[in-house]
Amino acid sequence: MMTISKRSLWPREYLRHFQRKPSLRFVALTWGSRGDVQPFVALGSELIRRGHRVVLAARAPFRSFVEEHGLDFFELEEDGTEELMHSLASSDGGPDGVKLLASWQRRMVPSQFRQFWQATAGADVLLSNAAFTSPALHIAERRGIPIFQAFFDPGFIPTRRYCVSDNRVQQRNELLNLATTRLKNLVGGLFTWDLVNAWRREQRLPVDLLGEYHRPGLLFRLPVLVAWSRELVERPDDWPEWFSQTGRWRLATQQQQPDARLKDFVEAGAPPVYIGFGSWGVHDKKAVTDLLLEALRVTGQRGILHRNTVDGRSSFPADVYVDDNLPHDWLFPRVKAVVHHGGAGTTGAVTTAGVPSVIIPAFFAQDVWGHIVREKGIGTMLSRRELSVDGLASALREVDRPEVRERARALGMRASNEGAEVHAADEIERWLKEAVAGR
Repeated sequence: MMTISKRSLWPREYLRHFQRKPSLRFVALTWGSRGDVQPFVALGSELIRRGHRVVLAARAPFRSFVEEHGLDFFELEEDGTEELMHSLASSDGGPDGVKLLASWQRRMVPSQFRQFWQATAGADVLLSNAAFTSPALHIAERRGIPIFQAFFDPGFIPTRRYCVSDNRVQQRNELLNLATTRLKNLVGGLFTWDLVNAWRREQRLPVDLLGEYHRPGLLFRLPVLVAWSRELVERPDDWPEWFSQTGRWRLATQQQQPDARLKDFVEAGAPPVYIGFGSWGVHDKKAVTDLLLEALRVTGQRGILHRNTVDGRSSFPADVYVDDNLPHDWLFPRVKAVVHHGGAGTTGAVTTAGVPSVIIPAFFAQDVWGHIVREKGIGTMLSRRELSVDGLASALREVDRPEVRERARALGMRASNEGAEVHAADEIERWLKEAVAGR
């Protein structure tokens, strides 16, 4: 059984140089695609509104997006995101997927240590995407400042209530639930423990034995922000009070205004179907584009397609709109359904919009959200092997059933009222106050 103390205790080494001030300098350390970056922009915008300064470390393509929302930008080197996503999408999600992730981690960890160290110069507090920026923990310790870990997908935080196994949330017996997640975290830490210790030795820090910094013992001593809606996966009651399930962090709708052409298309007819596969990295774009257009035709749907999902043909049917500037939080409430890859960010956006999903996962982490959506009765899921004109047309008809639309609408109403980014900022300020008081 897990032992949970009565209050949050950052290890003392994380508080050596922390001073609580009216205005703090936060540095958010991210990795990956738009879906990994945008939540921190939303949270950062709220922290700025409260008088703090926020620096976001991300790849060059996100500079304008970050800066136009008032955050400072630290440019990270290209990290192989697209290469990894393409490779995962072409793997079977089993041992090949694990090998790919292990290989990527070993390539990226030394680079993250170097770049994150530069990015965090002068920081008062760190924010990190816990699943993909593990060097942030060690850097926070070395700098002697607090860190908040954000989790966007279930399955990394041990609980007696459930575990993620076979690419879905499962409720086994309590001990097996705990053991499954703890073992997964420990194995993940062991992939790079030698690289971590090489850096720690350079910094004259104690050696991190057996992936210790991925074990629940330390995890449960650090404040955690759980950034998915309780309407999708509820907070277990055995997590400590300083694990705050805030819901999905969203940009204000007024910060996501569409261009005139998109607005005109949406208003010109019946609600369209949105189709975009985000970080999937479609391999045969011509075949997929032909398939999508035919599925829309046979179901009589208007369509909005993300440019990254389709090929480079110069013309599309008049009832199909193609672009890459498609603000989700403005657009999704105005569409009939969303066909997507099942990333955490996109799934959250569709859920809060109150419309059904058709999820076509690219790899195992996205299967988890596909199963959740299907079990909630707010959408359906197709495997890539099932992606055909008939398969997609059938899925679109399935999510157009009145009972599916109503469940999606009702769940979206509840999820959209969570005030997630405000809740997260409240919790951050509260626990930083506690850190000073408890020192």
